[in-house]
Amino acid sequence: MNKRLRYFHAYLVNNGIYSLAGKSIVRLIIIVLIFGAALYLAQTYISDFNENLKIFLLKWDWKLVVSLFFVSETLLGLIPPDFFIVWANSSNHPMILTALLATLSYLGGMLAYFIGYRISKIPKFNRWLINKFSSHFATFHKYGGIIIVFSALFPLPFSTITMVTGMLHYPFKKVAMLGSARVLRFFGYGYFLSLLF
Repeated sequence: MNKRLRYFHAYLVNNGIYSLAGKSIVRLIIIVLIFGAALYLAQTYISDFNENLKIFLLKWDWKLVVSLFFVSETLLGLIPPDFFIVWANSSNHPMILTALLATLSYLGGMLAYFIGYRISKIPKFNRWLINKFSSHFATFHKYGGIIIVFSALFPLPFSTITMVTGMLHYPFKKVAMLGSARVLRFFGYGYFLSLLF
């Protein structure tokens, strides 16, 4: 068992997984600090900031916002989900909307998996994929779960990672199970933001 752990640790070091994890955590801390500082300054120097922000956010039709969010979460995570979490927190039903966003983000990631899977079936693309990355396939199949969990929890593009897992035909059951960590991110951020507002 110790030998396997040592091998796994060496693999993580050599392939930069620890570095990726460290950068993701640092990025998350920086985002939280910047967001917190901006919010503190806005609350301090702008009169009725919280009330004005809520009025602005509540002007948006929830169906439009949720549709835009789902498209973004399916197509490479074009818009950071944090904005949508702020919107959900400013509503009259923050828990329900946060749960809806978390579910849609998860489903968007799963749909991205199938998009990637279908893309990999295009002969020309499949040849290019094999020529460029075939040496990494076995490694990704062995340790890809770590990347999936990190992309679900931290500021990494979740749908991009799930699309790549689809292209590499990583087992869908594993992606579905590990990707469910995405829900934790939404409720964690939602809770943090509820403390600020």
